Amino acid sequence: MNSINDPTPVMPPVPTGLPDTDAPRLTVRHLFLGVAFLLLLLTVVVPNSLPIPTAIVMGLAFLLALPGLRLSLGLRNLLALYACSAMVTVVYLIVGGMHGAPFIGLVQVAAVYIVSPFIWIIVADGLRRAIGIERLVEWLVVLSLLCVFSVALFFYLYLTRGAAAVAFFFQGANLNLNEGFAGATMHVYGSMIFLCGGFFSSPELIKRRTLRFALLAMLLVSALTSGRSALILSIPMGACIGWILASRTTEHHGKPAIVRFMQYGVPSLVAIMVTLYVLEAYTQVRISAVLDIVFNKVAAGGGVERTEMSRSLYNGILNDGGLGAGQAVGVNYVSDPIHPWRYEVVWLASVFRVGLLGAFIYALPFLIYMFGVAKLALDRRLPVHHKFMFSGFVCAFLATNTNPYIEAFSLQWMYTIPLVFWFVEHSLALVRVRR
Repeated sequence: MNSINDPTPVMPPVPTGLPDTDAPRLTVRHLFLGVAFLLLLLTVVVPNSLPIPTAIVMGLAFLLALPGLRLSLGLRNLLALYACSAMVTVVYLIVGGMHGAPFIGLVQVAAVYIVSPFIWIIVADGLRRAIGIERLVEWLVVLSLLCVFSVALFFYLYLTRGAAAVAFFFQGANLNLNEGFAGATMHVYGSMIFLCGGFFSSPELIKRRTLRFALLAMLLVSALTSGRSALILSIPMGACIGWILASRTTEHHGKPAIVRFMQYGVPSLVAIMVTLYVLEAYTQVRISAVLDIVFNKVAAGGGVERTEMSRSLYNGILNDGGLGAGQAVGVNYVSDPIHPWRYEVVWLASVFRVGLLGAFIYALPFLIYMFGVAKLALDRRLPVHHKFMFSGFVCAFLATNTNPYIEAFSLQWMYTIPLVFWFVEHSLALVRVRR
């Protein structure tokens, strides 16, 4: 303490414009945003290509999201549903172990069904608090551009330098360009199912008109040259969902259908028609050949392999009386020699593993989400950003019956983020109404 005769001046504190207690929180928030964007970059653009770095970044994002965690009513409800599904998994891990399931399979199931969803729930809530749904969709616009760029890079490198040049994207990569058909093996197509469903349902969220046309055209080209039926079908499916729900959104309430169609529908159709013409005129891809293969595959129940797989799983369900054979347990049909307990038809596989009741508990959060969005739409209180999330989710959820995307920890963001944003915001709306 300075005396009266002490000439040493006392320096006042440097003003920061913010309370001192907020400085550490801002630092953590900025770190979280950087890590979260890196996580989405790894899981949206190059999912499954860098599993170890992705797992490390997921863990870091989880730790950075914890300091600001607030257990709202909606988040508590979602975590309660998660706890129920986790208990089902634990029970059937024990059952699977009793039925001779491999130890590595039990460990992987625990990681994918218990650890990874919980991490994604906390990270998704951190994104909700830090940037909100509007900014997150803007991030997804940027990530979509990177996705289509990665597809173009894959085709260029494969055609000019061979399969070894694209091993980063997919081990054992392949590219099929025969008889007007195009197909490639890339993990990013899983992410693009969600993105195509979302942006073709809600193109108005891409604010710049030129960017909107360009992105929709690039997504369409990427889908048609992917050879993935689920990805190709996500475009008309997303557009149909968007058209059905458009008049039920808060932003478009009261706007005549013809005005919405002229404002967004006609430009989107023009972009699609121009894209299809360019593909037919300047590439070897024939739209008729692509659509014939897609329709034939859908009519055949996903192909011979999935039909045999489904038949074996049906028999397994009947043999166990619908009670569940246990996690990491397989049937006679083996689709993946390295992971023989994994199957592309996840819905049937879940019933086989955990029984009818266990599968219902697994599906319950998704059913509540879908019924909740439908209720908002009927009340004309559905925000357009939630229409985007819902459309992408539905396309990705239906695709789980063709590929086990939901069992890949790097792709679980497609199923977790829409649920977290809806559960939390819907519960907050209820609280405000009660007050």
